[in-house]
Amino acid sequence: MIDGIGNRNMTPGVEDFFQRSLTAHLPPEKFRRLQATTVLMGGCGGGSNIAELLARKGVGRFILSDLDVYEPHNIRQRCSLASTLGVEKVPATAARLKDVQPHVEVEEVREGVTPENAEGLVTRSDVIVDMIDLHALHAKVAIHRAARRQGKYVLTAPSVVNGAMLWVFAPDGPTFEAFTGYEPGAAMHEIASRHLKRMIDRYPEEAPEAMYEAAARGERTIPLDGVGVDQAAVMVAAAVENLVLGRFDRVITVPRGLHVDVSNPAALATIVDRSREFEVHHAETCS
Repeated sequence: MIDGIGNRNMTPGVEDFFQRSLTAHLPPEKFRRLQATTVLMGGCGGGSNIAELLARKGVGRFILSDLDVYEPHNIRQRCSLASTLGVEKVPATAARLKDVQPHVEVEEVREGVTPENAEGLVTRSDVIVDMIDLHALHAKVAIHRAARRQGKYVLTAPSVVNGAMLWVFAPDGPTFEAFTGYEPGAAMHEIASRHLKRMIDRYPEEAPEAMYEAAARGERTIPLDGVGVDQAAVMVAAAVENLVLGRFDRVITVPRGLHVDVSNPAALATIVDRSREFEVHHAETCS
């Protein structure tokens, strides 16, 4: 064995991991902001991709929340490995983050986000990432409401095969419920269909809108691909850094969003503006 390889006792300091990138583009005081930031990751499926990228950027604290286990169909997700099949997503993700960056701090919430714990989770966080499954809309609504009450941003990034959308909800912008057409008591398939129409701008030919509508009705799973899940991670990680470092002019917020699809050069990156349709929908809802 080459000397030092595989030696778990050799744990470099934080600066040893990040020094070259620091001197390249990020002053130490800004890096310390990332180190002091706590990100709440609601959902550790595609959220594991986001968490790993943020850990590699230098974010120092995470609250990981999910109640599921890794299964074979989770292959598109970063922490889904042969060794983690059947393992709870939260501890599996926590272990991977600590293997990437041993100094990272992780709080594990294995019961997932609930209406009962959302307020406390948001209180202990600086930035919230909503990667909660569509079928758990009650949890999504709870986390968005808590963030709004506390003046914090929520980022969500649904992937669309090889592409992804990024939506950033500012605490003084449109609410999650108003933007997505959420109505308490409405049938799940109706709410899910409205949600998809507002959150997804363009469907690729290989996975047309009908597939997503069928998923909204509970007839199939939403078509996803590892490339799209990674695109979501890239966009969320970049936006989190911009928010933490105060670069608000670089962050597109709801009712505008960002669509990236690396498989289609004709639509590689697009700013999606829902302002007009949101205003019409919101006016109709409130009348």
